[in-house]
Amino acid sequence: MQTRLVKVHDLTAEDERSWQSLTERAVEPNPAFESDFLILAAKHFEDYADTTLVVAHEGDVFRAVLPIAKFESPRLPPRRVATIHARPAALRPVGTPIVDGGHAGPAVGALLDGLHDAAKNQGWPGILLLDWLNNDGPVAQCLRGACEQRGLPVFTKEIWDRGMVNRGGRWENPLTKERQRQLGKRRRALTRDSGAEVHVVDRTLDPAVVEEFLVLETTGWKGHDGGLAFGRDPHTAAWFREWFPRWAAAGRVVLLCVNVGDSSIAMQCYLRSGDGIFCFRTAYDEAYAKYGPGAMLIAAGTEYLLEHTDAQWIDSSSDKGNAFLLELLPERRNLSTLLIGTGGRLDRGVVSALPAMTTMVERLRRVRTRRVRVGLKHADPGGASPASSAATRVAGEASTEAAESRP
Repeated sequence: MQTRLVKVHDLTAEDERSWQSLTERAVEPNPAFESDFLILAAKHFEDYADTTLVVAHEGDVFRAVLPIAKFESPRLPPRRVATIHARPAALRPVGTPIVDGGHAGPAVGALLDGLHDAAKNQGWPGILLLDWLNNDGPVAQCLRGACEQRGLPVFTKEIWDRGMVNRGGRWENPLTKERQRQLGKRRRALTRDSGAEVHVVDRTLDPAVVEEFLVLETTGWKGHDGGLAFGRDPHTAAWFREWFPRWAAAGRVVLLCVNVGDSSIAMQCYLRSGDGIFCFRTAYDEAYAKYGPGAMLIAAGTEYLLEHTDAQWIDSSSDKGNAFLLELLPERRNLSTLLIGTGGRLDRGVVSALPAMTTMVERLRRVRTRRVRVGLKHADPGGASPASSAATRVAGEASTEAAESRP
C-alpha cells in the first residue's frame, strides 16, 4: 500500500470520488473528514485553507485519509507537531481518521509510514497530534498496534468521556424519572403561559430555516462578544449557507425545532454519518430559558430520531465535562488525545519523555500555586484575596459558556 500527500485545493475530480467512496466503506464515520464537508471548510476558512491529506491508497482506490490542517509549536512538547486542529473547532465533532473497514490495519500503517517519510524528506514535524479520537474504536486499536510494530512511541495526553446513546441500549429510555417529570412540568408551563401548542417540528427542508437558525443563534449567548455564533463571522455564515442545503438535500442532516405555535424557540442540527448521528449545533431563544428549551429539544429529538431513522447511535459531540449532555445522553463514548513520534530519533525521544515531562510540569505548577496562596494569605489575611476574586470571575465566565447547556 502506498501513501501520498495532497493539498485539498489540488484534489482532482477522481480524487474526490475516491475519497467519497472511502467514506462509504469507513470502519468509523467522521463527517468532518468527508470530502463534501472538508472541501467547503478549506474554501471558506483560512485555518483550513492549506489542509493536506495524508492518503493511503492502492492505485486509484483510497484506503485511508488523515487531514493535517497545520503545523504548531506548543509549549509541550517542545517540538513542532502536525495537527488536525483547525478553527472554527465547532466544525469537527470527532477526530478519527477515515479508514477502509476491509483494510484497516495496513491502511493505518501506511498513514504512519507517510508521516515518517514526510518528516524525513519534506520538513514536516516528526510528531503527530491527534485529538478527539474514538479511544475504544477499531481505528485507535489499529493505530496503537501499527505504532508498536514500527517502534513509534505513543503518549496519551488525555482520556475523557462524553454522552451518547445506542439503539438497543439506553436510547429508548435515556432519562431518569425525575428528569422526565421536570421536562413534562416545564412543557406544560410553557403551553400554559404561551397559550399555544408546544411541539417538535422537522424543518430540515424548509428554505427559511438556514437564516432563522443563524439569527436565533446570534441573538443568544453565543452572539455576545467573544461568542462563537456562526452568524457573527461572515466566513462561518457563508459556509453554513452553502453547506447546509447540500447535506439536507442528500439526507445527511436533520434540523429539529421546538415550536410554540408557529414560532421556533429552539433548534438542533444533527449530522448523519455511517450508522450514527452526531449532534452538531444548538440554538435557542433566551427569552424562554426558564422553560429549558434546549433540554426539551434534545429529549424530544432523541425520541424523534429513534422513530424516524435507522441510525444505531447518537453521539453528543460535546466537549469534556459537559454535565448537561452526559445526563441527557447517559451512555458513554471514550475519547482521547494522542501524541505519536513519527519522525527521527529526536522526535521519538521527546514523545517517549512526555510522561516524565508532564509529571514534572504538574509538580512545578502545584508548587507555584502553593507559593501564591501562602503569599496572598500573608498579604491580606482578613479580606477577600485576589485569588478568590479571580476564582469568582472564572466561575462566572464558565457559567456563561455553559448557558447553552442549561437544563
